[in-house]
Amino acid sequence: MLDPLPQLTIALSLAALLAASAAHKMRAWGELPQVVRNYRLVPDALAVAVAGTVLCAEALAAAALLLPPARPAGGAAAAALLVTYAVAIGINLRRGRTSVDCGCFGSRPGQGIAAWMVWRNLLIAVLALGLLLPTSGRALTAAEQTMAVVWVVTLAFLYPVLAIVLRSPSPAFEQNDRAAERARAGR
Repeated sequence: MLDPLPQLTIALSLAALLAASAAHKMRAWGELPQVVRNYRLVPDALAVAVAGTVLCAEALAAAALLLPPARPAGGAAAAALLVTYAVAIGINLRRGRTSVDCGCFGSRPGQGIAAWMVWRNLLIAVLALGLLLPTSGRALTAAEQTMAVVWVVTLAFLYPVLAIVLRSPSPAFEQNDRAAERARAGR
């Protein structure tokens, strides 16, 4: 059984993360299908559809996380998205393709992908699955609700700092190109 305070904090944090990600993707919509293509996991012809599906799924999951009756569905959707992202990143890391734009918050060339992103996504997915647990049913005080919002704002500031601290230098284009050639030759 989960206390409603951590449940609210997790739900608001995930909603903020997914909403920000969807907003960034929407602003970079022209580049998003190319980000999907760069992962080389779906046929190029499906890149626009996959990009649109990801954008809609993030926005819907964020909205569901804000509505208490829909919160478990939002948590499950968020976990599914995060595990999917972890798998996509993991496959490309295994292929040696570290300079793929992660697409986490739209398109940011040069960001690249790294193993810590797989673990980050899996950890956040576990937290999202925690929203499937029943809550104790106790009512939150106004002070507790405020505290949850303060924690979410604090986490929102810490999240990009963590990404900067854990970021590894991006490999040169030639390194990524050689890795792609090795992956094609291995098929």
